[in-house]
Amino acid sequence: MGSHPPAAVAAPGATARPIRTRASASSFTFRISPPIFRADPGTGAKLPDRWGTRANCVWEPARLGSFPAMGTASDQPLPGAAPAETPPSKEDAAPKERVRIEIQALRCLAVVAVVLFHYWPELVPGGYVGVDVFFAISGFLITGHLVREANRRGSISLASFWARRARRILPAALLVLMFVAVATFLVAPEGVWSQFYSEITASTLYVENWYLAQQAVDYLGADAPPSPVQHYWTLSVEEQFYLVWPVIILIITAVLSRAAAGTRRRTGFAVLAVIAAASLAFGISYTASNPPAAFFITPTRIWEFAAGGLLAYATTGLRPVVRDPYRAVVSWLGLLAIFIAVFAYTEETPFPGVAAMLPVFGAVAVIWAGAPKVRWAPTRAMGTAPIQWVGDVSYSIYLWHWPLLILTPFLLDEKLGNVTKIALIVLTVALAAVTKKYVEDPIRSGPVLTLRRPRTTFLWALAGMASVLLVVTASRQVLNTRNSDLKAKATEILSSDNPCLGAGARDPKANCTPADLEKLRYASVPTPATAADVLHSGVCKGGVIAQGALRICELGVPASEARGTIVMIGDSHAMHWRPALSRVARANKWRAVVLAEGGCPLTVYLRGETAADRRSCTAFKEASLKWLRDNPEVDTLLLAELAATYGGLSRAERDREIEREARGFSEQWAKLPPTIKQVGVIQDNPPGVPDETLACVEATLAANRRTDTACTRPRKEAVLIDPAVIAARRLNGKPGQPRYSIIDVTDRFCDEKKCYAVVGGVLILKDRSHMTATWSASLAPSLARELQRTGLDQP
Repeated sequence: MGSHPPAAVAAPGATARPIRTRASASSFTFRISPPIFRADPGTGAKLPDRWGTRANCVWEPARLGSFPAMGTASDQPLPGAAPAETPPSKEDAAPKERVRIEIQALRCLAVVAVVLFHYWPELVPGGYVGVDVFFAISGFLITGHLVREANRRGSISLASFWARRARRILPAALLVLMFVAVATFLVAPEGVWSQFYSEITASTLYVENWYLAQQAVDYLGADAPPSPVQHYWTLSVEEQFYLVWPVIILIITAVLSRAAAGTRRRTGFAVLAVIAAASLAFGISYTASNPPAAFFITPTRIWEFAAGGLLAYATTGLRPVVRDPYRAVVSWLGLLAIFIAVFAYTEETPFPGVAAMLPVFGAVAVIWAGAPKVRWAPTRAMGTAPIQWVGDVSYSIYLWHWPLLILTPFLLDEKLGNVTKIALIVLTVALAAVTKKYVEDPIRSGPVLTLRRPRTTFLWALAGMASVLLVVTASRQVLNTRNSDLKAKATEILSSDNPCLGAGARDPKANCTPADLEKLRYASVPTPATAADVLHSGVCKGGVIAQGALRICELGVPASEARGTIVMIGDSHAMHWRPALSRVARANKWRAVVLAEGGCPLTVYLRGETAADRRSCTAFKEASLKWLRDNPEVDTLLLAELAATYGGLSRAERDREIEREARGFSEQWAKLPPTIKQVGVIQDNPPGVPDETLACVEATLAANRRTDTACTRPRKEAVLIDPAVIAARRLNGKPGQPRYSIIDVTDRFCDEKKCYAVVGGVLILKDRSHMTATWSASLAPSLARELQRTGLDQP
């Protein structure tokens, strides 16, 4: 992210010396000593002395190891450029440099948009497009550097290129990863350690974007809280680009080594254009079919780098011919495009498909326009010291802002208010300044540890990555040791036959005595860190069996021994009833069959985020109905599904949505075969508070406080309005319909006023809404009595 220093161009007669002025982590920069700037008479902006009053500067080849500009403030693309009148001299091949203020300004805009989006998403709902601006900048600078090196040397040193990238990106990135690894151990609840350390590992190896893509399409993984290194997905994409892009340029250079300069330029441009077009087409298609994964994966983002790369390819070595007023218009239009995306886009905008073109092409337009010297151009604003400084440290700001936002609530044990968020932004800027001065710059431009040699750079890079992974491994070992002790304690509690265990503590028929209850007041079996698989597939006889679009779980006794068969259909909230239903089926000598698909309740409406999810859900529902038709002996059906929380909706909007959902269930259930005579609809369980309930339980255990009274929610807030229950009540008693009954065990989760996180020493939820296996199993007596009460106990 923003991993390049300011691009620059020489001022006549100036001398250059290395300095530490890096905005991100990618290249050498040089300070021009005096004079660097003069006041432009047209705008009053400080502009390099090299800029004359006419736009007639010539793009010059860059010195190896630096990122000079593709041109001066008058940069132009191929359609508005002409070949330089004379080839650059040997001296011109290593020009002294000046800062490209428009690129620094873009970096400032991009990082501010991202930070504000993360801290106050309601203010800048499309601030996430800042990363797309960074991608375009990276593509422009990297491609220009590679093309100039290829033109100058006839080849590209991949080892030197990758070593430079490592020196400029890894130091700050690994520092922040080490900080997060240690801070996670110190302040984060153990329930999130496994996820956080998995993501730290993925970020260290620069595959975080692929890890998040997998999590995004995993129904249960989507419930996971954000990790402190989630933002490293952008660095992963960028590093993968750095691995592949120079190889492509090298191949183009090798194949066209004997071609004329014009042929090399046109052919190289065409090859990159084809790559960009293919990536864009794939991004548009995949965003439509699988938006969660499309957001993170590299192939959907390559075209954004290529857009900047095409500009670099088109302009390197050419002189500008377009006049300043026209470039000023283009610059304003480019900025306008970015601002429109920042404020008009939302998290609901399909991205990064067609929508990504607006910020990317906006950034390319600003780079092309440079810094035009007319009074009404954005040059003066872009060149102000604060904007240039923020652009200079944008990389470190990006690295620090997110971990502080995610980890601080664990430290303070409360939600972040605006004052705290402002303080965190101030701390972010301070840490960024320190990181740049004492970590990035010395390693990037100093002779530290002879890092100039690629082999040495790679060895130190591997050592740094290994250090982070060592901390992760050690922390995991501590967690495993603690978990072993907790599992041993849990085994002891579970084998005690305590009648108060789990739901029995709130079951008036469980013979739970105060003495038995006292033994469980400080327990949580399991802990949030050791909770079992929420799918509970281990209770299925022979595991979950794939049969076409169905995933079949059989419980109870074999069909040949069964007194009857009962079927449960639904989404993952049918899955988490498996342990309870298994016990009930065995006790009654039933065969129980669970047909479930995550995110796919038995309704006509589709909840899947992706086209693939929706197709899979449609196939599942059709296959479930066919299974019922093919098994006419089954006459008893149980339905269980997630009830939505309808957060963020007004009361009127919520009521309309509930009514729509209820109609959806009614329409789908009308398709049940006539062999189904009785249906039990299970009222959905109260959910926890995302990112809060489990952390609260962890803190309660760590402080050795009572778990049975901690981490509660008001019942009126926790118990959900379930559209499926509404539909069942409407359909019950109608001619031609099965008999519908409501199964409700909410009183095991809640008393009259509160709903609990731990009952009878058992943790209720593994995540936001899915029951732990231990809790589900403890509900078996209550489920059995509900089936008996409703007459569903005779399948």
